[in-house]
Order: sequence, then C-alpha cells, then structure tokens
Amino acid sequence: MGKVEAEFRVLAIDYGKRRVGFAISDPSGKVAFPLETLDLKKEDIFSRIGKIYSEKPFRKVVLGKPPRKELLFDVYFLACFLKVRYKSEVIFWDEEYTSKEAEEMLKGMGIRINKKNKHLIDSLSAYIILREYLGYGPPL
Repeated sequence: MGKVEAEFRVLAIDYGKRRVGFAISDPSGKVAFPLETLDLKKEDIFSRIGKIYSEKPFRKVVLGKPPRKELLFDVYFLACFLKVRYKSEVIFWDEEYTSKEAEEMLKGMGIRINKKNKHLIDSLSAYIILREYLGYGPPL
C-alpha cells in the first residue's frame, strides 16, 4: 500500500536566484506541508530533488512561475528535467505574491525575519503555492 500512496504526492518548488523552497503534499495529495529550503551556493538543486524523491516519491510538481523574467529560463529547464528524469507532470503556478504572504505568516506567528531565518520564507512560499494548487487544482 505504501508504494501506491506515494504516487499521489505533489512537490512544490519556489525557485529563486539564491534559494529554492520546497513543499510536499501528504501521500493522498490533499494536504500541503513546507519541506525545506535549498541554498543554491551550497548544494545542487538536481541532487537535492533526487534526495527528496528517494524519501518522498512524487508524481506531480507544481513549479512557481516567477515574475522575474531572468529566472524563466532556469525554471523551464528545471521543468524539462523533472519531466524527463522523474516522469512527473509539471504544472506552472503564479507565485507573484507568495513571498510577501509568507513574510506576513511569519510575522503573524511572532517571528522576526533576519538573515538567520530568511530561508523560512522560501519553504513557506512553496507551501503557499502547493496549498493554492491543491485547493484550486483538478482532483487527483
């Protein structure tokens, strides 16, 4: 039963210039959870996705489509990689205000944003993207 459940997981990615936020759904593909943030200066995104896949296999990826045009090539390249390597369906999702919403969520929890915890914004942004998709997306 575990293998069947794993096939319904959905991964969300908030791709940025310095950091990448990840969120994942539960095995049923109905509930979103912030997962982690990757510092692109310290680790390769492709190997990190491989680690995530080995621990929590996913069948779909919701990829935030950044408002900054200079990141679009990287995002489209990542989408092609995900489709080929993991045979995943890739859905692009508007991420325009997710970082601001993530900041507000943290402030609402009483967390002041500084250099040490700024990475929380990225995983929360991915969570927001995934939460929106699961709420508005087609039935899994």
